[in-house]
Amino acid sequence: MTADLTDFHIALSRKSFAPGAYAFVAKNDGHHEHALEIEGPSGENRTRTLAPGASDTVRVTLKSGTYEIYCPVDGHADLGMKTEITVGGAGAPPPASPAPAGPSDSDGGY
Repeated sequence: MTADLTDFHIALSRKSFAPGAYAFVAKNDGHHEHALEIEGPSGENRTRTLAPGASDTVRVTLKSGTYEIYCPVDGHADLGMKTEITVGGAGAPPPASPAPAGPSDSDGGY
């Protein structure tokens, strides 16, 4: 899984995630220092600050939920270096069966 960091954008190599262990390889393809931080239900994990051309890996075990992925260098997230991912379909609770308990003749018929 790669995260390409440019001035001022984060491009992830994938957008769909199931719960589990991941290694995010962050590569600074920009002209300024950048870093990658992943914040959500699994806590906060980040790379070191990367000089242009440098890369680092952050390993995280993603739990179901929504995560913010951004550059924690001062002001960079506000300049567009942020995105969100959803792991395991968070926000969609397991389907409950609110079907009526009586006969199904209340569907209007044909």
